[in-house]
Amino acid sequence: MKVLYDWLKEFADVTLPPAELRSRLSLSGTAVEGLEDTSAGPMLDADLTINRPDLLGHYGMAREAATLERKPLRSLNIQLAESAERAENATRVDIECPELCGRYTARVIRGVRIGPSPEPLRRRLEALGQASINNVVDATNYVMLELGQPMHAFDLDRLAEHRIVVRRARAGEKMRTLDGVERALTPEMCVIGDAAHAMAIGGMMGGADSEIDSTTRNVLLESAWFDPISIRRASKALGLRTEASLRFERGADIEMAELASRRCAALILEIAGGEILTGVVDVYPGRSKPLRIELSRKELLRVMGSDVPDVEIEAILGGLGFAPGRVDSDRDSYGSPLAVWDCTQPSWRQEVARGIDLIEEVARHYGFEKFPARLPAASQPAARLPHAEAEDRLRERLIGLGYREIVTIPLVNEEEDALFRPASDAEATAARVANPLAADASILRSNGLVSMARALAWNLNRGQRDALRGVAAGDYAKRSAEQVFPLSLGVREV
Repeated sequence: MKVLYDWLKEFADVTLPPAELRSRLSLSGTAVEGLEDTSAGPMLDADLTINRPDLLGHYGMAREAATLERKPLRSLNIQLAESAERAENATRVDIECPELCGRYTARVIRGVRIGPSPEPLRRRLEALGQASINNVVDATNYVMLELGQPMHAFDLDRLAEHRIVVRRARAGEKMRTLDGVERALTPEMCVIGDAAHAMAIGGMMGGADSEIDSTTRNVLLESAWFDPISIRRASKALGLRTEASLRFERGADIEMAELASRRCAALILEIAGGEILTGVVDVYPGRSKPLRIELSRKELLRVMGSDVPDVEIEAILGGLGFAPGRVDSDRDSYGSPLAVWDCTQPSWRQEVARGIDLIEEVARHYGFEKFPARLPAASQPAARLPHAEAEDRLRERLIGLGYREIVTIPLVNEEEDALFRPASDAEATAARVANPLAADASILRSNGLVSMARALAWNLNRGQRDALRGVAAGDYAKRSAEQVFPLSLGVREV
């Protein structure tokens, strides 16, 4: 996720300079791998884990930065100047597959003027790798990068009966997407259709038949929530991965849909003109109550081995949106060992569901370095394994002879493993991973040679000529690497 520093500061009074903010975010668990200057100002490049979809927007990153400095996050209070006509009189939304689409909102904007976007908006989009298309489409992309909520705009006049029907694709159904590719759909996929045809693949990409172009005057603005698992499966089946699918498959914030719709409508009104019809068509069949989570100081002390002041616990959890409140009988006593906080799970943090998760949130923002290092209490003394001493001596001697230890994961590519499998084991069945993270980590290796050859090839391709010691060993390893990776890695001569 690429984040513009100046954009963050629109939502929080961040005082940390970019380099220090990068360091503080990384120490708190949000790894920021790069920092560079762009035409839109300093840009941080964050490598996010899959369980943090809330950080796939500048507002979510601003929440993290504000909490680090114990600063308030500015609320999004968006007021719209709406016309007398109501949106429900201009369009209708039917969800036929609520298991695939949990919420769909539609706003109608009439009389827009399609043209180029203002220079500041284009500069931000281009700095983040988004090509500028036109003011309406740019507004949807801008809000996606700002709030983490994917948006889509339809030409309302191209929708049959001005209706939206969210349904499963029909067997054998095809549609041409905005990238010009005709795609074959299956009933496992969610499509956004009108009264007659599919007009978009839900949560992934719009169709060419309803795209916004220079002739568009009336817009239907979509802001919805799609099931993460169905989006991931459809993305893999179609070979189509977009900024929208990336966010939905990780679990977008279902409560953000209507707010993002208001933000995008206000932005379109500002840069493309027109009038916004009153209200929003909001179909939300599965609304549920937020989860209550309890954090106790007793458990915090047990897990972390050290205390955190009340004011810090409440400031951190409050800043992250958990709304903590003391509920123990001794709640008027500061620092009580019996303190218990009742918290509400915010819609953007679905992965935080237990007290231990709240402890992690407190610890990473308080600072792991503030907790003293200590070993946990053990019921029996530690003892070395029986062969540990012999292994240590063997390792020392091999290192003394110039060898280097290679430690790799035991998961490998099946075709590569077959090249190193002994002839006596050729008919043996490899231990296969039921749900591999990647194609090149689908089975357990039969021996260590395949991992060693890949590690050597990786180093040789990056100029590490001292990765091999000894002429005979070097020739053997190079030949092995070339045999397994002749085209993909192109091992260089040593």
